[in-house]
Amino acid sequence: MQVTGNYFMIPNDVFNLMLTPSQFAVFCYLIKCSDKSWTCYPSIPTIAQACRLSENTVRKALKYLSQREIITISGGYSTSKFGKMQNATYVFGVTPHLFESDFSRKNLTAYFAKNHSDLNEGHSCNR
Repeated sequence: MQVTGNYFMIPNDVFNLMLTPSQFAVFCYLIKCSDKSWTCYPSIPTIAQACRLSENTVRKALKYLSQREIITISGGYSTSKFGKMQNATYVFGVTPHLFESDFSRKNLTAYFAKNHSDLNEGHSCNR
């Protein structure tokens, strides 16, 4: 991926990740905002406004992208000097594996194996 001037490029393989339009829009916005280390820290309302999505839809997309290990999320809360929890900036990172040529195939295989293992439990095919 490459950010140059007023545009950015993403690998064609991203279209094989089977993302919904909202997940794809959020992912592309994170790439647009990323620096050279592929990290960024836009707020949820900023992402929602830029992608013309609700904040709840953005949260769901971020959660899904994180579960798929397409992005990483850190931050969100911190402890004040009095020990009280308070909001803090999220830091988003695009996984470096995204640049590998077969990332989408490996990612989909791992995701479905992890989340659909219950489909194979208890089923045997005897011939």
